[in-house]
Amino acid sequence: MKTMFKISLLFALIIIAFTSCSDSADMKPDKAPDVEAEVANFEILRGGELTAQSSTNTRGMVQVVRDDAGDFFLRLTEDFTTKFSTGTVTVYLSTSSSLDLNESSSFELISVVDQAGEHFFKLSGEPDSKFTHGIIWCGAAAIPFGFTLMD
Repeated sequence: MKTMFKISLLFALIIIAFTSCSDSADMKPDKAPDVEAEVANFEILRGGELTAQSSTNTRGMVQVVRDDAGDFFLRLTEDFTTKFSTGTVTVYLSTSSSLDLNESSSFELISVVDQAGEHFFKLSGEPDSKFTHGIIWCGAAAIPFGFTLMD
């Protein structure tokens, strides 16, 4: 009887974790900057194609770009999409393909993403070269939705 209860509890937790991002548009991570911008002309400095994770359909590219004025942006391409494009989906730069939120020097939170399509997130300057990966993350469920090596 105890084993059946444990299995039922585990199953319920899994369902909650995988559905948390779909209905949580008001939940936003701490310190997410409001940096979305429109950029007409830009040069791609580095980037890569997203690899989907956690049974999502995440796709598109993450790129670091520079515009004609010399400003830097993190770009999600026109074909960007993810299974749960709500207010809890976030974009990070990371030192690896897996996000370690316990090691603050290993990531930089870029912004919340609430819809599919092209996005430009203004950066304070050129990102540190240690940030080699772009990561799409579901903050509410604390699971990865996708990553890319940006070279």
